[in-house]
Amino acid sequence: MLKTLAFSSLLIMLCSCGTTKGVLDGAGSVLEGLASDVRSVGDYLN
Repeated sequence: MLKTLAFSSLLIMLCSCGTTKGVLDGAGSVLEGLASDVRSVGDYLN
């Protein structure tokens, strides 16, 4: 119960200051970079 409450509080604090959007945008950029790296490795193998 305490973990759930702490997580909810943290999530609300992040959402209220707009940090969640920044974190998600950053994670999306990292995933796009990984995807392009994997595609380039796949091109080398073909």
